[in-house]
Amino acid sequence: MSLRALGRAAVALFAVSAVFPIVGGLFVAQSPPRWIGIADVILAAGLCGLIVVVVARGRRSVADHHRLAAFRASQAVLGATPVLLAAYFIVGGRINWTVLVIGLAWRIWLLIYSLPFLVAALQDRAG
Repeated sequence: MSLRALGRAAVALFAVSAVFPIVGGLFVAQSPPRWIGIADVILAAGLCGLIVVVVARGRRSVADHHRLAAFRASQAVLGATPVLLAAYFIVGGRINWTVLVIGLAWRIWLLIYSLPFLVAALQDRAG
């Protein structure tokens, strides 16, 4: 599989994976259904594995312009922080913040860490 295809798959997996803590955070009175937790763990493991492959295969192809594009994208990702703070003050107790914050925090960290490699993979003309 080409690096570009792996990069696209990783971005899609990030998007799908981010839905799980959001849905899980909506279950306040009761815990989320067990299948959601199992699917989340399976998807998270797949996402981590895929990112390891993208980073390992793309390590030599990252250039300064990829890092600059990743920096700009990370600024947009970090822009979600004030949105989450505003949501906390507006809807407070109607969201299970433990599930939401833990689930999103590690995904955001992984995304920001892997952004230069993802940008390089997605801009790869050979794949």
